[in-house]
Amino acid sequence: MPLDGIGATFLTKELKSDLLETKVDRIYQPYRHMILIFFRQGRDFKKLLISANPSSPRIHLTTRDFVNPKSPPGFCMMLRKYLIGSVLTDITQPEYERVFIFKFSTINEFSEPEEKYLIAEIMGRHSNIIFLNEDKKIHDSIIHIDHDISSKREVMPARSYVLPPSQNKQPIEDFLESNDSILPFLNSGQKRQRLEKVILNNISGFSPLLSRAVVAESGLDDRLFVEDLTDEQKVSLSQAFYHIAGEIQREESSPTLYFRDQNDTKPFDFHCLEFATYPYKKSLDNFSMAMDVFFSLQDQAQEFSQEFNQIERVINRNIKSVQKKLDWHQKDYAEGQKADEYQKVGELLNSQLYLVKEGSENANIIDYYDPNQKEIAVPIKSHLSPADNAARYFKKYRKAKTKLKTSKKLLESDQLELKWLFSLQTALEKATTNDDLLAIKHELELLDEKKTKARQHPNQPQKHILMNALNPGKPGKKSRKKRFQQQKKTNKKQKSGKQELPLPPRKFVLDENTTILAGRNNIQNDELTFRTAKSDDLWFHAKDIPGTHVVLMTDNPSSHTPEQIETAASIAAWYAGNNQVETGFGGQVAVDYTLVKNVRKIKGARPGMVIYDNHKTCYVKPKLPSENE
Repeated sequence: MPLDGIGATFLTKELKSDLLETKVDRIYQPYRHMILIFFRQGRDFKKLLISANPSSPRIHLTTRDFVNPKSPPGFCMMLRKYLIGSVLTDITQPEYERVFIFKFSTINEFSEPEEKYLIAEIMGRHSNIIFLNEDKKIHDSIIHIDHDISSKREVMPARSYVLPPSQNKQPIEDFLESNDSILPFLNSGQKRQRLEKVILNNISGFSPLLSRAVVAESGLDDRLFVEDLTDEQKVSLSQAFYHIAGEIQREESSPTLYFRDQNDTKPFDFHCLEFATYPYKKSLDNFSMAMDVFFSLQDQAQEFSQEFNQIERVINRNIKSVQKKLDWHQKDYAEGQKADEYQKVGELLNSQLYLVKEGSENANIIDYYDPNQKEIAVPIKSHLSPADNAARYFKKYRKAKTKLKTSKKLLESDQLELKWLFSLQTALEKATTNDDLLAIKHELELLDEKKTKARQHPNQPQKHILMNALNPGKPGKKSRKKRFQQQKKTNKKQKSGKQELPLPPRKFVLDENTTILAGRNNIQNDELTFRTAKSDDLWFHAKDIPGTHVVLMTDNPSSHTPEQIETAASIAAWYAGNNQVETGFGGQVAVDYTLVKNVRKIKGARPGMVIYDNHKTCYVKPKLPSENE
């Protein structure tokens, strides 16, 4: 996966061909470790991406667009100061090292010609981007390395630039020149190493992918150790190396993406050479394009994973909070159910005050509500009078009655809230694209907005005096008047600004007259069921488990075929929670379906919460239309 020295050599020649004698037009720094440089030649622009991110360091031309911060970082501002308007005159690379040295010609503040250098070190977790002056002194770097981090090589402003230490490997030219039948390091008696490792440790510029390709071309088992090879096997391994080294020397570049499986859409590696030993691959026009595609897909996967984890944490935190509230409300409900008992004891005490002894902790009174007129012992407070003890029980009765009434409503609200959160959790589990995550995030953001507004604006009528104080009709001072007018313009722009269009639901086209739509989140479910769908369209939902709303739409609603109903039900089952659980019906999921006109919104419930009647139930296996074939 990382760029190796061989690839860096081919990439340097490619960049020289594309960028030499072009002028720097713009510079941006969208992320902490990444810079973008726009080069202009006539009316043509080319965008160079350099990243020192330890997880994915790279350098290549790109066509991607990035969101830039409102205020550029200091390193970006410094590059803009010295490089904008300069001309790129040379790109060099130390022998098979992953170091790119860009030489710029510019004019200083005294109108004198001057040279500047930008160095990109693409070396895994040691990657860096360093800017030098004409004397090879460091102006600044995107990552500072002082003596505490590295005692061998400091990268700090005003220090002299020193190349990274050599790895003491031999370049391929040395081996090609000697042309030994057996590579010398195969007979050197090194410590016990596997074939891939010994090639990687002795040949300059080779990556694990290239080393594995040499071993694979030789036909040897990659689990073998060098010490276990016969002379014939060593010759075979050496010949495989010379074949690939010859391609490198002849500059036979063939940028390729490599896949683990023929159905895989995300490559696991890339290289400037094409290896016959890897069956699943795709060739591209140039090396920059191969790197751009590879890292774009990798970035998308990382962004999806980060966004997924962030949304998952928010949902789980809310579920935990609601479950905690539910436990408290259940305790209140249990306490409220004792209201009748407290009332009964209070009435018994009131009618038998003469039997209550002052200073005692229990009162033995007769239960008139019992047909057998049994005597019961009632706990009382010894420091209270008999009448006060009776009043105490009536007070407990009133509190319990209030708790019963409020906790019942709150329990219903909590259960609906949990149901809604579990539906979001299910939608998140079924999310496969960034659009799916964006839809769920949008729903959560709307919830946060409502909570914020509820805190800021309680359910009370706003007073005109307060409104007049906050929004004066005629400000006195000019400064206040100016601020007021600016705020008014800002609010007007925000209101008139273009709003983002909502994401469309998932769409499955069965034929030119039949379409199935499935919501991505609960807000979209409401939109789909109550606004998009017609009253005589068929509506589907997994039975008794969280899931998405699915609508089967045809030009002739009275002619739904069993195959169409089964396909729509399978989609509803696929996007339902627990669809992989064995249900006792051969792994099938129960799905209810009815006409859209039979679906109704629950009053006061969260988005997506509905009730329905006049429905039928079918049992289907969860799958999408593409899997039906």
